[in-house]
Amino acid sequence: MSNKKIKNPVTIIYQDNIDFLKRELDVDTSFDLVHLELEYAERQMSLFLVDGFGKDQAITQIQRELIRVKAEDLEDRPLDKLMKHHIPYAEIEATDDLDNVVDQVLAGPAALVVEGIDQIILVDTREYPVRGPEEPDTEKVIRGSKDGFVETIVMNAALMRRRVRDRTMRVEHVSVGRRSKSDLAITYIADIADQEYVQKIKAGLDKIETDGLPMGDKTIEEFIFGHNYNPYPMVRYTERPDVAASHLLEGHVIIMVDGSPSVMISPTTFWHHMQHAEEYSRSL
Repeated sequence: MSNKKIKNPVTIIYQDNIDFLKRELDVDTSFDLVHLELEYAERQMSLFLVDGFGKDQAITQIQRELIRVKAEDLEDRPLDKLMKHHIPYAEIEATDDLDNVVDQVLAGPAALVVEGIDQIILVDTREYPVRGPEEPDTEKVIRGSKDGFVETIVMNAALMRRRVRDRTMRVEHVSVGRRSKSDLAITYIADIADQEYVQKIKAGLDKIETDGLPMGDKTIEEFIFGHNYNPYPMVRYTERPDVAASHLLEGHVIIMVDGSPSVMISPTTFWHHMQHAEEYSRSL
């Protein structure tokens, strides 16, 4: 666990944890915030999630598995047993920070509060509304792939992973925005990209002070690269995974913003802006 002092730690008192989460999430006001009151293995449990993000099949399966748990099964090390034996999900973790639970629930994962346990289980059951990866209208090609980036950062990362199966490819998560807490990802190939430049991009993102990123990647360009007298753009945008993957292999850094169907490519030169997707694919 981190040495950072936690402002609102999870307590062993079940009702105190529930009251805090209900108050901070205001589940009685927002219709899309769900609070399920449950009881399994003779323990009170509560599940908090955003209705539009929760995957119904996953939530139902978790409840089916918890029905089978008996009280004696949780007499010793109940947290470990729930996480390792009784909750069938790959992306699962525990936290003792109530503020982190609130942030995580609003981002998509479901939070399971269990009576008698001073940590809360976070299960990443989210499933964002997403359209199919159709070919971008502005970068159509006659030859080449017909898929494009979408508004979900996880799927965009997968589209690039499909093309670049390099063990040194890194997809590092960053959260930006005091209120929006938008998900960003810095993507690069570690043994090709200039590490000093990667650190420069990270430092620029860390310095961003804003409430949110309503316009996605368009919002952060000025924050990172600032104002300059160069009439040409400092970054290139693309909605094509194959173009982004090609730039990764050349040592560029890709910045993805959740909610945006385009990614930022940096650094760029004048000639990068003169390239069309069709021309680029044929030159490989």
